[in-house]
Amino acid sequence: MEEHYLILAAIGFSTLVMAWLPSISKKIKVSFPILLLVISFGLFYIGTPLQWPDPLWDDRTLMYFSEAIVIIALMGAGLKIGSVFSFTAWRRPLLLVFVTMPISMAAAYFLGIYFLALSVPSSLLLAAILAPTDPVLAAEVQLDEPTREKEPEDKRRFTLTTEAGLNDGMAFPFTYLAVMVAQAGGWAALNFSNWFWDKLLLKVFIGVLLGLIIGRIIGYLLDRLHVVTGIKTFDGFVSLSLTFMTYGLTEYLHGYGFLAVFFVGLTLRYYERISGDYKKKMHDFIHEIERLLLTVWIILFGGAILNGILTLTDWRGLVFALAFVLIIRPLAGLIGLIGISDPMKTKLAVSFLGIRGIGSVFYLAWAFVQYDGFDNKFELYGITSYVILISIIIHGLTAPSIINYFQKSRRYKNTPESDD
Repeated sequence: MEEHYLILAAIGFSTLVMAWLPSISKKIKVSFPILLLVISFGLFYIGTPLQWPDPLWDDRTLMYFSEAIVIIALMGAGLKIGSVFSFTAWRRPLLLVFVTMPISMAAAYFLGIYFLALSVPSSLLLAAILAPTDPVLAAEVQLDEPTREKEPEDKRRFTLTTEAGLNDGMAFPFTYLAVMVAQAGGWAALNFSNWFWDKLLLKVFIGVLLGLIIGRIIGYLLDRLHVVTGIKTFDGFVSLSLTFMTYGLTEYLHGYGFLAVFFVGLTLRYYERISGDYKKKMHDFIHEIERLLLTVWIILFGGAILNGILTLTDWRGLVFALAFVLIIRPLAGLIGLIGISDPMKTKLAVSFLGIRGIGSVFYLAWAFVQYDGFDNKFELYGITSYVILISIIIHGLTAPSIINYFQKSRRYKNTPESDD
């Protein structure tokens, strides 16, 4: 019973500290995930009796926990984006999804085979799970709240927010591809047409379509139901309820729930008849739940690190992780943005801040739940953990200063964002 009380106290302490960490991180120019990792190491060393991963949880538990955090973050991302209809604004994130992401995947795939000495299915899985940027750990480089209208005030944050919302769903077909290649025993036996028409085109289409439809229906109900019947709600938890309902229904109906959840949030944000104050209330509620779950996840991730998850791979895994974060993503980002007329410093910032995180863990656990015959399972967990840890540290030490630099530059010039 004493352990039970210690666990409650540890969780309460960690989440209480999280209430101040975002403000503290802005002052010291260090992202709060780094500070949470430090707290995690402290709790581990004093022997707090949490159910620490040793160094892993079982795949199904890890999949469900990370899944919940990601879909909540995707709803928050959708609700952050204002009524930006211009092709110019959306062109940047679309290029990052359809040009930068495939380049990053190709680089990871070939390095997996020829440098890490992984099997073909494992290399393909590594490429797929590292493809998406993270909507959870990247919160500090995304839009703050749903207040932007017409054109994005900060195109860097808009681009990174929208990219994270889109590519978390677009990575799913390639995770499916890795599972199908592993089940078939290689590329030669793969039913490619089934993957292309079903797992890529159909499931993406259903996910986007259901997201738009559900978002529109809920938007109409929130706007008109109280007028017609007198029944109304202004509860922020509607965003959380809608997140789980949309995800579960879309997955059941053979679509990608990640995409559906993001487009529901986006559609509600675009539905201008809903009060702006209520949209903000929905966003704030989902954002607080996201931060709460993120705190627990990082605390446990820190325990996994100290219990040896990084030892599941060798020096090549560390070199690959450094190369992926510091070289592959930035170069792929710059290539994807070649046709954009932004200043080079803007392109560098967007390309560099491709933060990796919890979404990669979800995809990895999901693949292992679908098929338990993957070679290099433990190596993949070790490599992914290195990528996440390096991203937390490198981006955590640099992202606040980068974002702050552009904010100060814009205020100093007193000109629109597009001119700096």
